[in-house]
Amino acid sequence: MNQTLTRERQQIHFFAYLVGTGIHLASWRHETAFPQASIDFEHQVRLARTAEDAKFDAIFLGDSLAIDETSNPGILNRFDPIGLVTALGAVTTNIGLIATSSTSYDEPFNFARAALTADHISGGRVGWNIVTTRDLTNSTAGNFSADEHFDHSLRYRRAEEFVEVTQGLWNSWDSDAFSYDKDNGRFFDRHKLHRLDYKGEFFKVAGPLNIGPSPQHSPLLAQAGTSVPGQQLGARFANALFASHPDIPQARQYRDSVRAQATAFGRNPDELYVYQAISPVVADTRDEALERLRELDSLITDQQVLDFLQEYFAGQLDFTGLGADATVAQSGILTIAQPRTDFRSAGEQISGREDEVTLKDLYSILTGDKRNHDFIGTPQHVADSLERWHAEGAADGFNLMFSLLPQDLERFATGVIPLLQERGLARTEYAGTTLKSHLGLDPQPKGQP
Repeated sequence: MNQTLTRERQQIHFFAYLVGTGIHLASWRHETAFPQASIDFEHQVRLARTAEDAKFDAIFLGDSLAIDETSNPGILNRFDPIGLVTALGAVTTNIGLIATSSTSYDEPFNFARAALTADHISGGRVGWNIVTTRDLTNSTAGNFSADEHFDHSLRYRRAEEFVEVTQGLWNSWDSDAFSYDKDNGRFFDRHKLHRLDYKGEFFKVAGPLNIGPSPQHSPLLAQAGTSVPGQQLGARFANALFASHPDIPQARQYRDSVRAQATAFGRNPDELYVYQAISPVVADTRDEALERLRELDSLITDQQVLDFLQEYFAGQLDFTGLGADATVAQSGILTIAQPRTDFRSAGEQISGREDEVTLKDLYSILTGDKRNHDFIGTPQHVADSLERWHAEGAADGFNLMFSLLPQDLERFATGVIPLLQERGLARTEYAGTTLKSHLGLDPQPKGQP
């Protein structure tokens, strides 16, 4: 292991998940919230710079390709992620910028060019969150001239091929291909240009890409997936894996599994970082933190919950007559013989607690809330929990999905980060200028020109 990678493995790493006024479904209704946050560029810049001042690895932008009347308000009216990271790359200096893009509803050439353009503009700080797209609204395919959403196994077969093609396009040029030799009239070295000529199950792409390598060669790859094909995709390609587990034993088991799979692919498992998704709430006391969550929860309407679940389960259940405080067990959800494939993760989170998890709780889980009492309380309590999860092998870092923005981000940045810095568990300065350098990774993928 190189010295830079060794140093970075000793620290706790952080991504800040940014969505409008926060991941909480009713955050936009809070008295301090700015409801237009998702389409206000200055707001996005403020969040990115707050995370940069705290020396986070990166900010992380999710995406959705279909919305309806029951969608989380934070995603109803927002910027395209690639467009936003391109713009943020010009007004930030060090922080990484990770954008989500779908392998099910994009084309490799278009995406490879747009992402590498953003990577150049930022000086090598862009990452790609690889997704196959959850169809929360049951209507995604209709936005892309298709009749049906791809089934789970086909989505992941297509995803593996999509990443292969994209990486092939990013390798169209050697790092020193462009000589710009005015005296001899040679703009580039033809021997350092590589055509792709790819033909596979899903794609046929000639190449080459009409843009060369960035300062970190190409965007860092990130991925979230707990299913067998999802873990395989991440273990094969990604350097950052997003997961969500309720306790240390389950989180450690997942991390051990994907590291073993990475090893089987011939990779160094230490070049794969597992970021557990959490929604930390920091306050002067634990009671104050819990009260702030209760305040947000009180702003969610019962109708909002029931309308969403009725559509999510596509008529398999009738929620008429139930309130949002009814439990999962009372609702009949457990009687569904074949729930949606993307319900797997939520099912794992509530397993064994079906008699206490309410429909409102389930709604929050399905739409992004990653609440865990280990990370709710005083700065000292949250810092201690982060250190424990890291020390016990449950996480290399954390994807912070804040309930209310910018307040929760600012409290974490000014309250928790300094404590971790004092313990030598969080960086005080960036060691490099690219996103890959923040993880101690070599810019050039191994075995590539």
